[in-house]
Amino acid sequence: MTVTDNLRERLREADPALAAELLHSKTSHLVDVMIPRRALTDGSLGFKARVETTITLKLGDDPAADTPEETMTLVCESSEIRLHDPVLTLDGALRLDLETLTYEAVGTSTELWPGETVRLLVGRGIDPMMRPTFGRLEVGPLVNFGTDPVRSVQEVYVMAETPLGRLTNREPAIMHCDLTRIPPLGQPYRQQGNVELYDESGRLVCLKTMTESQLVRLVD
Repeated sequence: MTVTDNLRERLREADPALAAELLHSKTSHLVDVMIPRRALTDGSLGFKARVETTITLKLGDDPAADTPEETMTLVCESSEIRLHDPVLTLDGALRLDLETLTYEAVGTSTELWPGETVRLLVGRGIDPMMRPTFGRLEVGPLVNFGTDPVRSVQEVYVMAETPLGRLTNREPAIMHCDLTRIPPLGQPYRQQGNVELYDESGRLVCLKTMTESQLVRLVD
């Protein structure tokens, strides 16, 4: 049976006085517009979603060089994203922290390695030794969330399984999304800058020059 979260009721039980104030605050509005979270595999609360990701891989270490590259689309059938309870900051903003616990997207190369499978892996739920992927968003005190877009940023650590071996990034890939809903269905996160990918011997072999990733629908 699917377990969903009733954030408003939990806050009312924890602190009735706070709950009364909450009903007239930005937090109350956020609760109203946010799809209820569900229990994830580890018991935390968040969302499970189908995710489609488009990336461009360019061989070598120079983004300006005339080296082979390919843009491909990969699909993750069920990614688990933990979303913590909102926290009020000292300046009156509402902050939500998130973590991508599991993400395994699969695609097929048509140019760099024709017919070969490429996998992207993210999250400590996939491999406890992987560096965690955290994200956040802050809703300012004057923002009408649901109408006004809010910038969400994720710092992503990925493992790419390719015919070149397992490739990882040493510095986080910065992904951002200007969202108006939680979860941001149909509102893509986009990569900033180039991301260097290293093989298991520490050699820089490839650049991820573009990434666009979006939740397309929730799954049970």
